[in-house]
Amino acid sequence: MTLSLGFPQLQWPLTRPGQTQHHNSIRSNHTSATSKPWHSSPSKPPTVHPTTATPLPEQLRSIMRLLPHSVVVCTSNQPGDGPRAMTMSSFTSLTLSPTPLVTFNIATPSRTLDAIRASGGFNVHVLAGDERGARVANHFTKGNVGGHVLEDLEGLGYSYTDGEPGKEAPVLKGEGVMFALRCRVLRDAPESGLVRVRDHVIVVGEVVEMVRVEGEEEFGLAYADRKYRQVGGVLEK
Repeated sequence: MTLSLGFPQLQWPLTRPGQTQHHNSIRSNHTSATSKPWHSSPSKPPTVHPTTATPLPEQLRSIMRLLPHSVVVCTSNQPGDGPRAMTMSSFTSLTLSPTPLVTFNIATPSRTLDAIRASGGFNVHVLAGDERGARVANHFTKGNVGGHVLEDLEGLGYSYTDGEPGKEAPVLKGEGVMFALRCRVLRDAPESGLVRVRDHVIVVGEVVEMVRVEGEEEFGLAYADRKYRQVGGVLEK
């Protein structure tokens, strides 16, 4: 069942001057299906052990699994066909001036990449580094096939900055999402901001707005050794 809900903790306007707020621009979806809840567990030693006895690609794969990576959810909109979304761990900043740029890479083929290429815009969502963020990240690892990608978002909602669906990438809202970065593809970059490297495409985007979603500031969700991770202790001198 789809409900139209507002989120009073949001600190950005759902409409801008001259825009109309549609009753269905914020949606929260609920499912009756039950699943095992996410929870934290004690830290464990790595399960991978890089060795030169394996082929070089496997050596690199093992080493990369020892390095924590940020986990974000990227949304976009395929004109005429609706929203697309995916969880990714390759997101990073590129430069802050003269305008802030971010980058990530996507394996091809990808429906989310097709939407980014067609629409020229996308939103990157920074997730809470706890069970709530892990739940959101896991939802968007299921791909864009077989129904609406934003269905069954238990405890989450989404909205469109233009007040109606179909024109811009949706902004996720609710528990587990701390911030959203509204971005557009940097068209004046090489290859119009979409650089193909073998079977991947590197996306270069310009940040046009930061949206505060919910909760207090905390460290974001990380991923290493095939598990979601929380930032741990501090090394000081």
